[in-house]
Amino acid sequence: MKLFTIGDSISQGFMSGAAARTDLSFSSLIANQLGIENYKYPIWPEEGLPFNIETIFRELENKYGSNINTLEWGLAITRTIPSYLNKIEKYYERGAGAENKKYPGGEIFFHNVAARGFNVSDSWLITPKYCQQQIAKNKSKNGLYSAVDHSFLRTALRVLNPQLMKEHEEKSQLDWLQYHSDNEGVENVIIWLGSNNALGTILGLNINFTEGKGEVTNKPSDTFVNEKGVYNLWHPKDFEADYSELLNRIDAILGDKETKVFLGTVPLVTIAPFAKGVGETFEVKTEDTKDQKTGDNHAVTYFKYYTYFPFDEEFAFKTGINLSFTQVLHIDNCIREYNTIIKRLAETKNITHPGRYNIIDYSAMLDSLAFKRNGGIPKYQFPDYFKFQYPIPNTKYYHADTEGNLKQGGIFSLDGVHPTAIAHGLIAYETLKEMKKSGIQDANANTLDWDKIIKSDSLYQKPISMMHEIYDNTNLAEWLLGILKRVRKP
Repeated sequence: MKLFTIGDSISQGFMSGAAARTDLSFSSLIANQLGIENYKYPIWPEEGLPFNIETIFRELENKYGSNINTLEWGLAITRTIPSYLNKIEKYYERGAGAENKKYPGGEIFFHNVAARGFNVSDSWLITPKYCQQQIAKNKSKNGLYSAVDHSFLRTALRVLNPQLMKEHEEKSQLDWLQYHSDNEGVENVIIWLGSNNALGTILGLNINFTEGKGEVTNKPSDTFVNEKGVYNLWHPKDFEADYSELLNRIDAILGDKETKVFLGTVPLVTIAPFAKGVGETFEVKTEDTKDQKTGDNHAVTYFKYYTYFPFDEEFAFKTGINLSFTQVLHIDNCIREYNTIIKRLAETKNITHPGRYNIIDYSAMLDSLAFKRNGGIPKYQFPDYFKFQYPIPNTKYYHADTEGNLKQGGIFSLDGVHPTAIAHGLIAYETLKEMKKSGIQDANANTLDWDKIIKSDSLYQKPISMMHEIYDNTNLAEWLLGILKRVRKP
């Protein structure tokens, strides 16, 4: 096997709140570049799981146009959208996508076993059997805006055991790596985990810090809780314990085989436009912003408050729904330490297995792409293809005018957290460059088919002309936020 992928929602191809366009994900692009003809990944219905924001926006736009009046919004909220949600719920709870139904493609396994919501320890803790038990244990009630219950677990179940086979019900992501390594061998493994050890902080705009005892996490992420609820930020000592355990398990699986492992660093989750910076700004210099050529540190822009997009400073202050500058800096500093840990552990492991572990610095990539953090002048060097591409994608939240012209965005999909198809192309581009450096001859970043990638990005190719309704209609924005909060829960 030439390529095996372990990761979370990003590697899965999760976009606009739904699993998943794995066919457009960076690992699928890489597989194509490496000449892999049968790279297996799950195909998801257009509706996705749990809720495809782009699909519902397209439906609203087709039905009501780019300007929706008050009466039409009443119909949209009470009829059109609930009907859409009910269709998804029926499919995944009682229809062909239910937990007791086999994946229709007939595949026994996939080469990409990334699943939304996974943190580092979930790679060995979450199994299909666990998913089935938890789904059966706690059934949710239906309602007007009810989402699919346990969408996190349903996603993992379909990825880890598509045919619901008894002999595979205990296989975690790492167990599948063991299976393929033992049976046909694995040449290259991409492992990108860690974002969900911090992402919950911006989704909930709160911090629930682990205890910092330096102990390996012993419970799956959906049940790893204290009196405040699910932990959403790992103390660096706890992150190091988990990541060290991950690499120890990988070494035990691979033994003395010459498999190359590519480890992705953790992006600064606070850059995602789901959390909007508002109010006074502060300039902060950090070690990870050091210029490779000059050795100087450039300043990073932070805001007084971070609240839910698209609300303003007054909303953040009056409601208390925000993270403060100091909280966001704390989150980022934890993630910066995570990446120091990943690099240090990989370097140590390479003493025993020279060249096994290779770092792909996705965090540095996103940091250089960040629009507001870099004072509106991102430092990322786009591929040559983009020299005359217009508009150039940026990390601001997606927006288009009523004529269907893209005004901003293009890196993050409509959930404000996950990459677009174009962003996956950039991730593939950076990954292939590092793979080439490690000696993989077919890993040519410069021959990516950017025409095809850009044509596959529906948000970029056909901007949504009703986006102004989110910016202009505060009530609508609050309603959408409420829906997103419901469907993002496990």
